[in-house]
Amino acid sequence: MAAIGTALMGALGHSEQEKMFRPWWDALEDFVIYGLIMLGLIVSPTTIFNGTPLFCTLCSQPNQCGPDREAISDPNYHIYYVKSYCTHSALGKFTQYFPYILLIMALLLAGIERFFARIFKSNMQIEGFHSLLLTARKLTTSEESTDVSMEDTIHTVEVRQSFKNGSSFYTSYVIRTLCEFLLALMLTSYMWVSGIIELERDVAVYCDVHGTWYECSGVPTQFYLYVLFVALALLAVYLISTFFTLVWLMCPCWGRLAKFMRDYHSQLRKSAHKAGMDMHEAELLGELNQIYYENNDLRLLLDLLAATTGLAP
Repeated sequence: MAAIGTALMGALGHSEQEKMFRPWWDALEDFVIYGLIMLGLIVSPTTIFNGTPLFCTLCSQPNQCGPDREAISDPNYHIYYVKSYCTHSALGKFTQYFPYILLIMALLLAGIERFFARIFKSNMQIEGFHSLLLTARKLTTSEESTDVSMEDTIHTVEVRQSFKNGSSFYTSYVIRTLCEFLLALMLTSYMWVSGIIELERDVAVYCDVHGTWYECSGVPTQFYLYVLFVALALLAVYLISTFFTLVWLMCPCWGRLAKFMRDYHSQLRKSAHKAGMDMHEAELLGELNQIYYENNDLRLLLDLLAATTGLAP
């Protein structure tokens, strides 16, 4: 189990280029996934399949196991047979697989981002845009333009053309966030409905072994309940984060850069009206209209960058 948790932790790593475009809500979602992995590792020593913790005794006293469950005689079943039988027949599946459920949940939430990154090749777009920023930095900091090689210039043109023709970063980000929200909602509902009911039921375990009733205990259901409540709290944070991201995507004016660019556009429009000029957006904004206002992919990347690093003074 520890090896599985370590592998999941390693799978959540991000490159330096990706970290530049991961705002606080993406970092918060990573924290939730880390938390679920840690909870799974914490409860992994209690995994029932590593060795059943049940200890069972015959229901020999009246009303010990409830009405009509008193054993008439001891059938002399082997104690280990009773433990194994009751573990698989009397305990709920959620109780049996609880540590694995936590790790699988973390794997599913982390796998969505990896899946969409692989399908839409968003990592390549981030790396290309990052290299474009580095090239622009060379142009602004170099004293002589000859310091920028022809290869950098060609690469800049290629990256710009890729965002004009075949980019799908915005679509990938929206669909990925929506899938993350829906999956987290499904997992939260499952944990809330099935998990709490089964764990509360398995506090006292009564097992029918071929017509003979036994009372069993030993499963740390109370501990599982506390861990379940923490996992539900983490999933609630994840739901809030993804919902905020969806609203932010639908209302881009919330972003720092988006507000600045909206004000900039408004000022240009007011200046044009004062000068008595009726200009189209392309004439008013120039090349900036294609780079930011009409390009969802580049606008999202720039907004994410501004949300991560802030606006330059």
